[in-house]
Amino acid sequence: MELISLIIVALISISPVGEELIAIPAGVVMGLPVYIVAAVALVANFLPVPFIFFVFDQGNKYQKIQNWLRKRRNNNVKKWMEKYGVLGLFIFTPWMGVYATAITCELMGLQRSRVYAAVASSLTFYAVIVAFLITLGINLR
Repeated sequence: MELISLIIVALISISPVGEELIAIPAGVVMGLPVYIVAAVALVANFLPVPFIFFVFDQGNKYQKIQNWLRKRRNNNVKKWMEKYGVLGLFIFTPWMGVYATAITCELMGLQRSRVYAAVASSLTFYAVIVAFLITLGINLR
């Protein structure tokens, strides 16, 4: 039964609507240990990032798709990224979602290694904070 619950946590976390900020409390409500839930949610929430980059790589093989993507670049987003950079990615990734973050970073042409590092560290930070707050809340009862 715990395996099924962990799979549910992973599916919530990997979905564009759920992500880890919803998956971790959901797993705890299902009676799973908070730090195991946080680890599963973290890994599952990060999985879409390399997949999105792979899809962009495949699309960039075709000139029409490359041109279409180039037209989608937004100067306002680029200015925001130049202003806040990796710190902005770190702070806002869980709030914007990994899907939107990865797609936006790819469209802006940001260096993937920096995106990976910022997204992974952000998701880890928020997972630890959520797990800690849940643990603190459970211990206060």
